[in-house]
Amino acid sequence: MKKTDKAVLAEGFRRLSVVYADMADQLEGIADTPSKKPETLEPAPAPAAEEPVKAVTKEDVRLVLAEKSRSGYRAEVKALLTAHGAEKLSDITDPETLAAILKEAEVIGSA
Repeated sequence: MKKTDKAVLAEGFRRLSVVYADMADQLEGIADTPSKKPETLEPAPAPAAEEPVKAVTKEDVRLVLAEKSRSGYRAEVKALLTAHGAEKLSDITDPETLAAILKEAEVIGSA
């Protein structure tokens, strides 16, 4: 779960707690009107800029490709490397190509 998702959930729970507290007060006759409405609460702060994306390393790609190969997708892994102009992973040096291979490899076998 991303940090922004957690922040949204936390804000939702805060708003719900205010509503439930007001309902409980009204049931007990303590308050005639709600003390705070969820609309009057300050909106959740805008999520900070995304954290910088970690550079994909050859080791990251190797781990995923090895797992896919062990899972019976050896031909697909080989075709993926060939599609990017390489016979083996060590032939690839461009970080953007490594990231593309990793992204494509993650969907192998999930369809």
